This record gives sequence, structure tokens and C-alpha cells, in this order.
Amino acid sequence: MNISVERLPECKARLSAEIPAETVLTTRKQIVASYIQQAKVPGFRPGKIPTSVIEKKYAGPIEDELKDRLSRSAYSEANTKENLAILGVAQVEREQFEADGSYMLAVEVITEPDVEIAEYKSIPVEVQKMEVTDEMVDGYLKNMAKQQAMPTDVDRASKAGDLVVVDYTATLDGESLLEKLEKEAGPLAKGEGHWVDVPEEGEESREFIPGISQHVTGLKAGDTKQFDAEYAEDFPIEAVAGKTVSYDLTVTQVKEREIPEINDDHAKAMGAESLEALKENVRGQFTQQQEQNKNQMIDNQILSHLNDEMTFDIPQHIVFNETQRQVNQMVSRGYEQGMSEQDIEQNQEDLLKSAETQAKNNVKTMFILDRIAEKEGFKVSEEEVSQRIMMMAMQQQRPPKKVARELRDNNAFGEIRQDILISKTISFLRENAVVTEVDPPEEGA
Repeated sequence: MNISVERLPECKARLSAEIPAETVLTTRKQIVASYIQQAKVPGFRPGKIPTSVIEKKYAGPIEDELKDRLSRSAYSEANTKENLAILGVAQVEREQFEADGSYMLAVEVITEPDVEIAEYKSIPVEVQKMEVTDEMVDGYLKNMAKQQAMPTDVDRASKAGDLVVVDYTATLDGESLLEKLEKEAGPLAKGEGHWVDVPEEGEESREFIPGISQHVTGLKAGDTKQFDAEYAEDFPIEAVAGKTVSYDLTVTQVKEREIPEINDDHAKAMGAESLEALKENVRGQFTQQQEQNKNQMIDNQILSHLNDEMTFDIPQHIVFNETQRQVNQMVSRGYEQGMSEQDIEQNQEDLLKSAETQAKNNVKTMFILDRIAEKEGFKVSEEEVSQRIMMMAMQQQRPPKKVARELRDNNAFGEIRQDILISKTISFLRENAVVTEVDPPEEGA
């Protein structure tokens, strides 16, 4: 087989192959023999069908399979002789059988990038010092007790820590806001029996109408009030973004929380043997969360460092596919955050730019990690794949065999192997990084 390769920009190459007639004839005989053994033709016993009958009945499929096998043999030879790692075919320029029986192939292929790996061990990273304090544990328990509190009606003005039930309507520029907003954004314009959580000192307010908790503080059942709410410029509902909306509200109820005392009995009700045991459980959760956050910060710095250190072309068709995936994710998040289809369309250009930038980083990072995994000789065992499937089944609360069958039907085992391989590689890089812990910035800095 004669092979020639012309390297092209943007991870492409032109591959030309001349496959001799002898190879073509041998390959064709193998395909026909396979059809003779497997085909079912009325009037003939399996395996006893004449070659002429098979060649006439299955002429099209035989030629298609012949071209496919010959092309794959050319790709394999190009990989062996020219170190051409082919990801896909961009364009078929020529594929034909010559009069002498040989096969001529000329294709433009997409190739893996030529990645020259920079030093990836002992990468310097910095993370802030983290510790779990008694204040964090006590604050968490207090918040949990607050969530379990039973609200009871009180005949007094509201104060910090109370729940206030209100009815309200809104106007914008003197007109009803309800008429300006779509149904899904209606709660901004009108509410009945809406509960407002009045934060205690030092707590952040949890409200979607800016300032409402502040304005109901000090009111009692039957009181009314008018106030203006200023919405931020980047608020996801365009109709009110950057605008001042007027609200008229009436307090219907004031409720006081009966917060349970945090003691051993409370701890036992939450499944712990004692209050100290409950605190240790909470401390362990905080520690685990901090460790996860720390690892994420380390990983981000490592990947950023590797991306900055290495420069190479990346296949544009993979970038395009990843860009589409990023766009779909961003649009889904936008809808979840309350953006309308009109909002999405108006921000389409910025969304595409952001998605393309993220896609290029993702694709580049993936090739870098693949090369490091290859250099370190990392492999993924069948046991590791099985463990991942078991974990997925537990999370989905479904039978493992059913999950495995669906993954197989969707050809998803390759993705699972790749995901495990990348996780191994990132863990290896983290373990070999030089981590320096620094003091967190002072408040107000």
C-alpha cells in the first residue's frame, strides 16, 4: 500500500492511498465468504449459496463494506507509518476502483493536535487556609433549629426573626406591573398570603422583592405600607431590571418562631446520640466541604497553568460541537433563572462568545490531560467502570443492570472510561502540585 500524507493547518491532513489489486481482491473474497455463511436466500441452504448469487443479490452492501474496510486499513497504515492519529473524516475527495483492480483513496481528515507537553509536576498553587470553627458549627445548628421552628400568630408589631404574611400589588410608572409581566413573573407584581422572613441582625435577607423585609419590620396585622423597590441592572426580568417599582402592601399576620432548644433531646430527634455527637457530625460535614472546595481551587489553578504553558492548534469541529453544548447549557440556566426567550435572543452574541471561549478551553484541557494520562500510562479497569455504574445506579435509585444496559445501548461506556481517566489524571496532578496555604484577606480589604 502506497501512503502519502500532507499536513494542513487547524489539525487537518490530506491522506492519499493506493491499495493494490491483490489486497482489494483478497478483502473482497473475505467479505463475500462472510455473506455466504450468514446470508439467507430462499432455495439454498445456509453456507451453500453460490458465490455468483451472493455477489448479485448483495452487490451494493458488499461494495460499501469493501470501501469501508479498505479505507480503515489505509487509516491504520497512516497511523503506523506516518503517526497520523485520525479523529474523523472532513471530506472525501476521491474513492474509486481503477481498471487494474486497485483502489484509490484521497480524503481530508481531522487529526489529533500535536501537543508538546510542558512540565506538569510540582505546579505551584495557592489556597486560602480553611478551618472549621465552633461559631460555624453553632451557627449551622441554630439555623437548622430555626428552620424546624413552629410559627405561631402573635398580636404585636413584627421584629427580627419573625415571619410576616402580606398581600401586595405593584405599579411601574403609574401602571399595573401585572399587565407588563408574563405569567411566570407574576409574583413580582402581585401576591396574596406571601410570607416574608425578617432576618435577624447579621443575617442576609432572603427575598426576591428588594427591601420588602426591611419595610414590614415594625408592622402588625392590619397595617398597610407603600414603598419603592429598586431592581438591579442585571436582574433577569427585563421589564423591571434597573427600575424602581412601587409596592402597596397589607400585613395580614405576624408569626413568631418557637425555636426548639439545642440540647441532647434535640440532637436525638435529629438522629444523633447526643449534642456533642451532632456537633461532630456537622464539623465533619464542614471539613469535607472545605476539602472539596480546596481541591476545586487547586484543580482550577493547575488546569489554568497548563493551558497557559501549552500552545497548539485544536480541531475546530470538536470546538464547534463543544460550543453547541455550552450554548445549550447556558440557555437552560438562563431559563432556570427566569430569563425569557426575548432576553436570550438579545444576549445571543455575548452568549455565543462566552460559549466559544469556554469550549476552546475545555477542548484544549481535554487534549492536555489525555496526553498526560498517556505519558503516565494510566488505564481504566473493568472493575472501575463497574463501580462507576453502581454509583450511578445508587444515585438514580435504579437497578444496576438496567442502568448498564441503557449505557451500552447509547454507546456511553466510552464516555465513562474517559471521565474516569480524566479524574485519575487530575488527582495525580493535584497530588504532585506544590500547594501553599495563605491567610484569607482581612475583612474590608
